[in-house]
Amino acid sequence: MSENLNAQQLRVPDVLGVLPLRSAVIFPGAVVPLGAGRASSVRLIEEALAGGRLVGAVMQRDPAEDAPGLAGLHPVGTVAVIHKALKQADGTMRLVVQGLWRFRVVDLVQETPYLRARIERVEEGAADGLEVEALARSATSLFQKVVSLSPTLPDELTNIAAAAEGPGAIADAIGASLPALPPALKQELLETADVTQRLKKLVGALSKEAEVLELGSKIQSEVQSEVSKTQREYYLREQLKAIQKEL
Repeated sequence: MSENLNAQQLRVPDVLGVLPLRSAVIFPGAVVPLGAGRASSVRLIEEALAGGRLVGAVMQRDPAEDAPGLAGLHPVGTVAVIHKALKQADGTMRLVVQGLWRFRVVDLVQETPYLRARIERVEEGAADGLEVEALARSATSLFQKVVSLSPTLPDELTNIAAAAEGPGAIADAIGASLPALPPALKQELLETADVTQRLKKLVGALSKEAEVLELGSKIQSEVQSEVSKTQREYYLREQLKAIQKEL
C-alpha cells in the first residue's frame, strides 16, 4: 500500500482489531514507528497485513499490563494504516503506521487471539471562527518557540505544523511532534473532539513548556557566567602570585 494513501480512500470498519499501546498515542495524520512484541499484537498485525492493513491503536491505562481487556484501554484511539512491517529474528515486529481517524471503542467482540472491538468514528466539531483561528496561530507560534529553545528538537520540526491543513490538524500535528508532552496529556488531546477546546489545552501545555525551557536556558546562562567569573578570578590570582614572586 502506498505511503501517500489518502484517508478518504478508506472506509471506517464497524469492527476492527485493537492494537494496545503501552505508553504511546497516535494522532490522525502522524506517521509513527512502532514495535510489537506481544504474541497477540504480532498475530493482529500479520492478519491486518493480509487484509485491509488497518488496526485500531489504543493506549492502555496501565503500561505494565500485558493483556489489557476493555477496562484496561482508554476509550478513544486512532484507526491506523500499516505502511511497512518487518518481522525480526526474535519474532517481534517493527512497523510504520499512519494515523487516519479518531474512534471510540463501543464494546469488545473478541478477546483471543487478539482483541477485536466494535468501533465508531469520532467526528470533530466545527473548526471555524476568529477564536479557533487565533488559538491555532498561538499554538503554532508557541510550538516554534519551544522548538527554537529546545536543545534536542530539530528546527525542521516546525515544518510539520506549517504543513497541517486546518486548526484540528495543526493541533494534532503539534501534539504528535512534542516528546515532552506526557502520554496522559496526549491522550486527553486525542479524546478532545472539540477543536477549540483541544487547542486551548495545547496552548496551555506549550506555554508551560516554553516557560520551563526559558528558565532552564536562563539558569544555564547564569551558571556558565558564574563559572567564567570564577575562572577569571582564579587566573588573576595566579597572575598576581607570579608577579609577587618576581618582586
